[in-house]
Amino acid sequence: MPEIANLDQLTNLMARQRAVREFTKDPVDDALIERILEAATRAPSAKNVQILRFIVVKDAAAKKRIAELVEEAPSPGRTSWDEVPVIVFVCAENPFGMSVTGAAAWGGSVYPGIQNLLLAAQAAGLGAVLTTSRGKLKEQELKDFLGVPEGTHIDAVIPMGWPAVKLGKNKRRPVSEVAYREKFGQGW
Repeated sequence: MPEIANLDQLTNLMARQRAVREFTKDPVDDALIERILEAATRAPSAKNVQILRFIVVKDAAAKKRIAELVEEAPSPGRTSWDEVPVIVFVCAENPFGMSVTGAAAWGGSVYPGIQNLLLAAQAAGLGAVLTTSRGKLKEQELKDFLGVPEGTHIDAVIPMGWPAVKLGKNKRRPVSEVAYREKFGQGW
């Protein structure tokens, strides 16, 4: 039987995981980033194909060019991508095809790794936010700039750094509102 203390620690970590969009200018050490990426690689993937690839961008000139490519505009409550300490591009091939089951296998091979990355960042005291639309809107331009090979896609862009503001626990619906017994609609 698993230790309840470990489950308690994990659920407490998950309850603090938030989308962080404001960061300090403090740098993030490469060794810490590597540990976070290691956690991301521990996620399951369909047929254990391990399709995730990560591009870590810390260079100021590169971040400035990325911000220009995605037409990032400064806004309240969000650090502009050219000022974020780290931007992680999560990339993957799709060896499964785009049938219904292929698309599900692809998603099931990408998003568990992203969640591991986000949880590891949270555990390390870093903030991060999963973004998809900005990367997709200018995906080809970003792929060209980052040297992403043909057949590999940018599936997420994750700005990451030390949070500039303290955030409390996330707010989620109780299990009784989202879980059912045996059939949809039958109360938990």
